[in-house]
Amino acid sequence: MNNYDKVVNTLKAKLKLEKLDPEATLASLGLDSLDVVEFVLDLEDEYNITFEPSETQDIKTLGDLLNLIKIKLGDK
Repeated sequence: MNNYDKVVNTLKAKLKLEKLDPEATLASLGLDSLDVVEFVLDLEDEYNITFEPSETQDIKTLGDLLNLIKIKLGDK
């Protein structure tokens, strides 16, 4: 299992979902901007990656978040 899959599984557990819908808005999943920031900070610490504030401020859907995570993790 690669790191991206681990992050997806962590997110599923956090949201108590079996499947992640990329079209779902973060608000519909009960996530606010603080939740996203906390999750991103945890990812930065765990995977030694950096997210710029400008990259995270426009995240509206789960797909937006997952795409950014995939880009940041690359092949890590």
